[in-house]
Amino acid sequence: MIVTVTLNPALDLTIALERLAVGAVNRARRAELRPAGKGVNVAAMLAVLGEPVAAGGLLPEADADAFARFLGGLGVGDAFHRVPGHVRINVKLVEDADGNVTDVNPPGPPAPADALAGVAARIAALDPAPGIAVLSGSLPPGLPASAWADLAAAQRAAGRLVLLDSSGKALETALAGGADVIKPNRDELAALLGRPLPDRASLVEAARALRAQGIGRVVVSAGGEGALFALPDATLWAVPPKVPLTTTVGAGDAMVAGLVAALARGLSAEDTARLATACGAAAVSRPPEGLPDRATIERLAAAVRIEAA
Repeated sequence: MIVTVTLNPALDLTIALERLAVGAVNRARRAELRPAGKGVNVAAMLAVLGEPVAAGGLLPEADADAFARFLGGLGVGDAFHRVPGHVRINVKLVEDADGNVTDVNPPGPPAPADALAGVAARIAALDPAPGIAVLSGSLPPGLPASAWADLAAAQRAAGRLVLLDSSGKALETALAGGADVIKPNRDELAALLGRPLPDRASLVEAARALRAQGIGRVVVSAGGEGALFALPDATLWAVPPKVPLTTTVGAGDAMVAGLVAALARGLSAEDTARLATACGAAAVSRPPEGLPDRATIERLAAAVRIEAA
């Protein structure tokens, strides 16, 4: 069993238009509203991959039914701690002309004082107990900067492998709680280290430095260039196959799902890089209002190019 934890879930409103005209009326080509948040996205992709998974974290009650229908329809278990209010609505404007994505993400509703205790209790009640915990996304107002660190430390103390996918102060603070796996993108890692990472060599150096601090696996995504996999048995660069771009929303979360599935299956470094990279490629080329299918992911995994880093 895998559990994903999302402390600041959202309804993602993705609007596709030919080109965004700022300050003018824009006519959309299509729109999609779906339950989201980084851990929710990870759980959905894990379900596509056939992995047993439960989605947990905080879930405002007013929108809980929408999440239950979406995740329940995929066979994802419900481990959310309900809190008052509505989830935030993230707006993602996707320009078909050049693939640019403009995100407008509100902070989300304030979390109550006992929120983390409720999250931990729901995870502890899962049967079977999860072996991997995926902690991902931003923190809502009302939670301390140490929230991810506290949860990471508790999950590791319970014997779970912890994958952390956050950014900014939340990521920096969370590392103090310990993590077995992290998956920042290039910009997030550069912000964490306080220096630019312009090429593969600088990414490899940064990843190795983090591994020396006790993080067993460091995966750094770099968009269409591919991703670095600094793993215990190899350091690899994976280049995705060319795919038609339908969206960039959720690509990093899909990669996390592939990485977690590979860990659960005990795959080799090369097969881990192939599966994670293929999931990202499948996510950016998924059909509108749909999810990738497993056959497509397997086909893309065979086409991933693996290079020594």
